[in-house]
Amino acid sequence: MRMFLLTALVLMAASPVASAQSKPEGAYAKRWPLALSAERAGAYRVELDRSVYATTAWPDLRDVNVLDAQGKPVSAALFGPEQPTALPARRIVVPWFPLPTPAPGAGEPSSVSAQFGEHGRIVRIEASGGTPAADTGRAFLVDLSGIRDNPEALEITWDPGEPREARFRVEGSHDLQTWDVMEARVTLMELQRGTQRLLHDEAPIRAGFRYVRFVPLDAAAALPIREIRVRLDAVHLQQTVAWSELQGRRVSEQGVDGFVYRSDGRYPIALVDLAMDDFAVGEWTLESRDADDTPWRLRAGPWVAYRVDGDRPSASPDQPLSSGPVRDREWRLRSRGPLPDQAPTLRLGYRPEVMVFLAQGTPPYALVAGSAAARRASVPMPELVDALRRDRGEDWQPAPAYLSPAKALAGDAALVPPPTPRDWKAWLLWGLLLLGAVLVAAFAFSLLRSRPAA
Repeated sequence: MRMFLLTALVLMAASPVASAQSKPEGAYAKRWPLALSAERAGAYRVELDRSVYATTAWPDLRDVNVLDAQGKPVSAALFGPEQPTALPARRIVVPWFPLPTPAPGAGEPSSVSAQFGEHGRIVRIEASGGTPAADTGRAFLVDLSGIRDNPEALEITWDPGEPREARFRVEGSHDLQTWDVMEARVTLMELQRGTQRLLHDEAPIRAGFRYVRFVPLDAAAALPIREIRVRLDAVHLQQTVAWSELQGRRVSEQGVDGFVYRSDGRYPIALVDLAMDDFAVGEWTLESRDADDTPWRLRAGPWVAYRVDGDRPSASPDQPLSSGPVRDREWRLRSRGPLPDQAPTLRLGYRPEVMVFLAQGTPPYALVAGSAAARRASVPMPELVDALRRDRGEDWQPAPAYLSPAKALAGDAALVPPPTPRDWKAWLLWGLLLLGAVLVAAFAFSLLRSRPAA
């Protein structure tokens, strides 16, 4: 009987462990494959879009995460767009490939064919014609297929020490077949006289091309290229305000009429504006709340919103929220005067946030969102990025990564809260008490049976 009781206790104590081990990994509603702008960058930044904000289940975006190819989470953290860790990189290392130099007297460079990898990135170049392999490297090709931001120049780093001067024609292409001239003549040089050094190592380029080719215009020796970086347009990198436009309905609460709107996502709303009819004017206040059972909170106003068309159209400026960015779902607009017959369009402005993640695990990576159970782990990302910056240079920033179209995973089923887990400690305690009572009763019964007759 003692062996039976010990076996029962062991099984009851082990059951919570078995349950914990059999619990599946939290499922997500959607995933967005990530296209990386550069390989081996160490860390990347991806800007969230409307679809991510519309999918997340939590106001703090705890379920937005980055997974590797094995479905394992990597170190990731969410930042506002103005935070130093999330600032976009201005320069990105891009792959380049040497090409055979056109044969003497040839009007055009040799034709180029390529083997492509994921997201159109070149993994191998094959060129027909041209001079022998010993002269390979005077002409070269730069792969910009991983860059979606506007470039303004290519910066070329070569082994220093010897004076050199080389002239090129710079061409751009979408498909490696048809080439457009971007710069008819670009000179790359390094000259030195005593302690003075003259260096010109960049070529201006235009946006809109996936590949850039440098065609030599002279007989200069091939450049001993070590690295090529694309410099992005600083103006284009400046983040603009995104707007979510909501249509409202008229309601009456506590004897006061107003318009109620519902947002479709957890956007970090910081600005508000009204799209009104021509020659419209009104004094408004804006409130918000996250759910029906929470109180309304004043977010903006009272302010006068107006729009006047004509020869010199004019409209009221955007209003910042007095409380700072909020992610509330419900919004209420009230007026001190009579309400118009039609609800004005409520425009909510926000600056998309940035997810910074480390290139851990096995690529490719994907961003996931929409889970009632999963939670992103907290990591000291600023300290991790600072450590990478010490190794890669003070001006280093995480390289861009871009969201690809979303793919469904568990869908709405991932947004259903999991059942409340059983309190195994309470069950175990009650089981021990019950077993103790049984043991006491059995012991008392055995004493009664063994008692000698009077």
